[in-house]
Amino acid sequence: MHGIKRLEVLREAAASFNFKGYHATSMNEIAASLGVTKAALYHYFPNKNSLLAACFEHAMDAAFASMERARKEGRNGRERLVLTMSYYVAQLINELNCCVVLMEDKALEPEDQAKLVRQRDRFERALRSFIREGIDDGSVVPCDPKLAVFVILGAMNWVPKWFKPSGAWKPDQLNAALAQMFERLVSSSPVAAMTSDVGELPSSAEPPLSLSSLGLRGHGARVTKIAKKTDKKTKVGGRR
Repeated sequence: MHGIKRLEVLREAAASFNFKGYHATSMNEIAASLGVTKAALYHYFPNKNSLLAACFEHAMDAAFASMERARKEGRNGRERLVLTMSYYVAQLINELNCCVVLMEDKALEPEDQAKLVRQRDRFERALRSFIREGIDDGSVVPCDPKLAVFVILGAMNWVPKWFKPSGAWKPDQLNAALAQMFERLVSSSPVAAMTSDVGELPSSAEPPLSLSSLGLRGHGARVTKIAKKTDKKTKVGGRR
């Protein structure tokens, strides 16, 4: 198939869906941008809708892999919530521009949309459980877990719409700053101030972790916890 791989197809399709919209993007255009024939795409996906569904499936795989990793590494409810979001954002703004198409869910076939809704609901319930856990252990300020999760997810899901890896901010700088904001939002002992310039945050020069590394190895990247002023270095994904 001219050297293309399934993930490369997903990346390109997601970028096209985001730029032009699902309905305005054709399989011919996706194939042309990859430098292959449309027949090559059909080796992986029988039609455009199956390609869209695969983008969502890939995004949710990243979400759950991030959550499981955070569940193991976090010491309390607040850390597990923030780590989940930080690991997932690292995928959103780097390897997985597939996640950008999360705004195109209405274009899914009914069966695929129902599956996505079930997955999203399960993910949101898990995040709310981290909030409740944090309230119980004292790391999270008493709040409505449902509203807190909606606010965080709303902010997170919009990041790929405006973030450009070629811009002034490095992916790991943005991820660290977002982690700081998410933590301060729910923390029972919030810091008095946050970074005033994202571009001045430390940036790792190490190569990115892939989604397969995140899902299969369950270790690797560590998120800078600015609010706690620890010594940990951030290792997040690379560039799209």
